[in-house]
Amino acid sequence: MRTTLLLISMALFATACQLSRRAGSGKEAETAMQAAYDTFTKAYRQADPAMVANLYTTDAYYLEPNALIIQGRDAIQANFARYLGRFTPGAGPDITFEIIDRRISGNQGYDIGYYLNDGKRAGKFIVLWQRQPDGKWLIRGDGFSGLGGG
Repeated sequence: MRTTLLLISMALFATACQLSRRAGSGKEAETAMQAAYDTFTKAYRQADPAMVANLYTTDAYYLEPNALIIQGRDAIQANFARYLGRFTPGAGPDITFEIIDRRISGNQGYDIGYYLNDGKRAGKFIVLWQRQPDGKWLIRGDGFSGLGGG
């Protein structure tokens, strides 16, 4: 009986370690997510919609105010192209992100925060992250709204 319990305990522990290893550490996920935000900032500055879109899963959802839900990386890229097309490469908007809350569990995570234009809070967002089979963290869902005038 003791041997059986010991073997079951060892098997459960080994399974938990494997799952933890596959999901990656929270620190690794946070580093990858921050790198994605840095790429987003760079892509905006360069007015590069493809660079932005590559941060999203192929079947991602993008929710912007007063519009239908946009689904899929190609549609998201087309949406960013319409917006970023107004800017000269290298002279795009200066956008950064302030994370208020972040949770990571296994292969999923989310961020809630503010986006800033030229260093000033301009709106709020929620981003849903999904870890891909290759270990890369990509945006699965993204919704935002402005702060409005006050």
